Amino acid sequence: MVLFLKRCSTTEQEIFAFDLKLRKQKILFAPLDWGLGHATRSIPIIQEFLNQGCDVQIAASGNALVLLKKEYSALKFYPLVSYQASYSIHIPFMIKILIQIPKFLLAIREEHRMIEQIIKAENIDFVISDNRYGCWSKGIPSVLITHQTNILMSPSWKWLEGFINWGNQWQIRKFKVCWIPDFPNGIGGRMTKSDGLKVKYIGMVSRFEKLNLKKRFDILALISGPEPQRTVIETKIRGQLEKSMLNYFIVRGKLDGDDHVRSEKEANHLTSEALNEVIASSELIISRSGYTTIMDLCKLGKKAIFIPTPGQTEQEYLAKELKRLGITFYQEQNEFDLTTALEESKKYKGFEGYPDSPNLLAEAIDTILNHAI
Repeated sequence: MVLFLKRCSTTEQEIFAFDLKLRKQKILFAPLDWGLGHATRSIPIIQEFLNQGCDVQIAASGNALVLLKKEYSALKFYPLVSYQASYSIHIPFMIKILIQIPKFLLAIREEHRMIEQIIKAENIDFVISDNRYGCWSKGIPSVLITHQTNILMSPSWKWLEGFINWGNQWQIRKFKVCWIPDFPNGIGGRMTKSDGLKVKYIGMVSRFEKLNLKKRFDILALISGPEPQRTVIETKIRGQLEKSMLNYFIVRGKLDGDDHVRSEKEANHLTSEALNEVIASSELIISRSGYTTIMDLCKLGKKAIFIPTPGQTEQEYLAKELKRLGITFYQEQNEFDLTTALEESKKYKGFEGYPDSPNLLAEAIDTILNHAI
C-alpha cells in the first residue's frame, strides 16, 4: 500500500485515504507461540482494534492459534510455520536455544513468505507482530510488539550479549515502529532499553479487569510454559499443595484438554472471563515470572510468589527485580518450598495496580490507523 501511494498523485492519494476511512481497515495479527503469554497479551490489543472498527485476521501457530480460536471463533485464521522451540531438563537453557538458532532463522524466513502471501490475497492494510520477526512487509506499515528490545544474557554468556542484541535490533528495524507493552521506566527495566530504535510505549496491557469478588481460594497455582519444565513445576507445586491444609486451585496451562474444571481443585485451561474470576477470588498466586503474567497481576493488584523457569534470563531478571523492589518473593524451582515461600511472602507488599496514565494502547492504534507513524 505504501509503494502504491508513492506512485500516486496528491489527488489520488487523497482519494485512496478517503476510501480507507470508508471501509474497514484490515489488520493481520501474528503472535508468537512460545508459551501462552504472547497470545494472551494479544487479546486486549486485538479487542482494541475491533473496538475501533477494524477487520482483524489472525496468523499464528501452535497453542497461540488454539487459544485465540477459542477467544475469537468468528475471526479469520491462517496457520503459520511454528518455530518449534524445544527445551531440556538436562541441557542448559541458553545452550539449547543457541543450538536451535539456524532452525529459528529458517522459520522467520518462511513466515515472512507466508505473511506476504496473506497480505496479497486479503489486501491487508497493516501487520501487527508480537515477537514474530518475519511478520513484516515493505509494502504496508508493520508493527512489532516486544518487551525485549534489549535481550539479557546470564553471567556466563554475557560476552555474547552485544552480538545477540545487534541481531535482535537489526530485526526490529525492519518494522515501522516497535510497541513496548510497558510504561517508560516501567517494570521492563533494562530489557526495554531502546537506544536508536523507534519505539512507542503502549502501557502494560492485560485481558483482565479488576473485580471485587469474595475470596474462594487461599492459593491459585498458574502452571505455564513449555515442556518439560511445565510438568516439572506442576508436579512440584501439586505435591506440596496436596499436603497442605489450604484451599487451592490449579490451572494446568494445557490446551490439549477441555476447558472445563476437572475437579473442584483444578482445570486444564480456562477462558479469559473464568480465569479473571478465579484470580480475583484468590488470595495469593503462585506462577512463573513471565512478563504477561506480571502485567496481569499488576492490573489486578494481587500478591504473588514467583518461580522463574530455570535458565530463562528474562524471568530470572524480573523475579529478582520485583523481589528487590519489595513487591514479590521468589524461589528457584529446585529450591521451592511452599511453607517457606508462604512465610517469606508476608514481607512483600504485592502489586498495587497500574499507575494512572492515558490510554496509551488506544492512542498507538489510532496513530497507525491514521497513517501517522
